[in-house]
Amino acid sequence: MKLSNSFSIDRPSAEVFAAFLDIERVASCMPGSRVTGRPEPDTYEGEVKVKVGPLGVAYTGQFKILEVDHDQLRLTMRAKGRELRGAGNADAHIIAQLSEQQGRTLVAINTELSIRGKVAQFGRGVIGEVTDGIMQTFASNVEQMLAPGGSSAPAETGLPDPSSRDEEEGPAAFDGPPAAATGGDFDVWSLIIRPLLQRHMRSMGTVAAAGLAAYLGARIGVGRKDRYRRN
Repeated sequence: MKLSNSFSIDRPSAEVFAAFLDIERVASCMPGSRVTGRPEPDTYEGEVKVKVGPLGVAYTGQFKILEVDHDQLRLTMRAKGRELRGAGNADAHIIAQLSEQQGRTLVAINTELSIRGKVAQFGRGVIGEVTDGIMQTFASNVEQMLAPGGSSAPAETGLPDPSSRDEEEGPAAFDGPPAAATGGDFDVWSLIIRPLLQRHMRSMGTVAAAGLAAYLGARIGVGRKDRYRRN
């Protein structure tokens, strides 16, 4: 499954690129995620939790930086995870390409995703919309983190003390942007899918109204023709 997402951050590209390389810090900006370990310099262990209505899914796995191109402002990464309570798994190959335009950073994310289990049942359309919503929230959090006066220290999500956390507890709160990512599972239903459905329902309502108007117009036209013929 191929996914493409893009967003912009109101900070210079060099600053955003440096922030993206500070995984322990920037992970706190990703909704529902936290870093739990760093077994190798470019490899991080962590958890991601999302909630779609009554369905909550938690993944544990690894995130690895495969290639860093400072000249082209490009990152190549891989993320692998498995469901904590299920047989599902996910494997993503990710390329992040940054560019600067009038002092803002444009970020294009291209992902090759293989996913099995609970989340896979929603299909590419919903997964794409959810991913885009998560990316937009992430971008907002990064922008606020990098803004003057924003949080400059790594948030609690970076390498927490296992003895101080319960394994059932959700990702730690981000000590900075008061965004939807703060605390607990990322509620996809309330924050993304419900507005998406409402948007589509409005579109469907417009189409239905247009269809009804066309139908009534046709019926009126037929009635007039019948009356004309009888006369």
